[in-house]
Amino acid sequence: MDELTSLPPQSFGARLKRIGPGILLAAAAIGSGELILTPRAGAMFGISIGWVILVSIGYKLALTLGLARYTIATGEDIFEGFSHLPGPRNWFVWMMALVFLLGAVGYAGIALACGSALFAIFPALSMIQWAVVVVVVTFLLLLKGAYGPVEKAAFVLSLTLIAGVLYSLSVLQPPPGWLLREGIPRLPPGSGQTLISLLGWTAGGTSTLLYSFWILEKGYARPRGNPGAAADLSQDHEHFRSWFSLARLDAGVSYMIMMFVSLAFLAIGSITLGTAGPDGGPLVPARDETTAVLSRMLTAAAGPQALYIFTIAALAILSSTIIGLVDGKARALRTAVRIIAPRSRRWSDLAWYRAGITSLCLIIFALLFTGEPVVLIVLVSALEAPVLSLSAVMLVYLLHARLRREDRPGVVWHIVIVAGTIAYFALFVDALIATAMGSK
Repeated sequence: MDELTSLPPQSFGARLKRIGPGILLAAAAIGSGELILTPRAGAMFGISIGWVILVSIGYKLALTLGLARYTIATGEDIFEGFSHLPGPRNWFVWMMALVFLLGAVGYAGIALACGSALFAIFPALSMIQWAVVVVVVTFLLLLKGAYGPVEKAAFVLSLTLIAGVLYSLSVLQPPPGWLLREGIPRLPPGSGQTLISLLGWTAGGTSTLLYSFWILEKGYARPRGNPGAAADLSQDHEHFRSWFSLARLDAGVSYMIMMFVSLAFLAIGSITLGTAGPDGGPLVPARDETTAVLSRMLTAAAGPQALYIFTIAALAILSSTIIGLVDGKARALRTAVRIIAPRSRRWSDLAWYRAGITSLCLIIFALLFTGEPVVLIVLVSALEAPVLSLSAVMLVYLLHARLRREDRPGVVWHIVIVAGTIAYFALFVDALIATAMGSK
């Protein structure tokens, strides 16, 4: 973990050099939803539904800042915070650890998508062989347990993604006035299910909680009980405000990246697919064909090089998602084990972190060959909205129960969290109703 000085750097340039956890959060949160769901939504309804992305970003930014507030003020990651909740001992830690572990079943699909992108560029190996390479490289990158290399990898992949997206937008060249004309917020008829999906998938789900673990690793707050830790992190309000201000900058950069990428893919889908249908209407490819269709249309617009650039950008999205999620969830599972089984503390943090990445990578590796259990993936995906909503409720409780009054968030934060949490719970109920109606 980086050394924590008495105060964070004060100049804007120096503060920018200390950001990093937000880059990892963006890397983990930007995934197949932005690459597949968002372009399809743009094809069907245009960029006029971009306001939903802004709503989702606003809610998750508020949630992330709440996590930062708790961790910096207490020196505890959010799983340690959950261990203080009333009720059966560590009940929410157990639940979150199970959700995080089961979530790995969906990562095999991301690894296969990485393999598909690599196969399109370098067909020397098959898609599955490339997927195996991705899993092995992820494991080796994380094996040392150091935070720094993971952050650097996320930074490079994020720059690659942004460059690829900017290039894709530049070659499409929408007509003058297109953005102003098409960008007026609307609620198109028949868009309800698509809007709910965008609200749920944009900027990640329960992966938002990982930010708490990464800011500890970066050094925005010392872990509770660390020898020599400065006590005023939780006692001195001014000290807290200084570090929280840095976290606010870090999270702000993170969500600006997520917002740009999400809106850019919405625009790419609208421009390329919005009038590409046989009757001049939208062309809406199947989910697993979206990336290939976009690649072909960009190639037609800009030449063969566009295929490689777009594919590399897609690869950057998918590989950074795997790296970020495996690293963050291994850190979370490490904390969960140490809370649930105190005797496990005889082994080092590094040993349990390595056990976490090994377990997650083995699950991914096994599912590359045995096939993804669709029912389990659907179940885990369905749990994202209610679990995130419940986590937000628990966070509000912890902020009021364990922080001094002057360190707690204000009224605006509470309004955003309450409104967003209700919306996410409504999303879950709507999804249940849609599933029930579809099964009849």
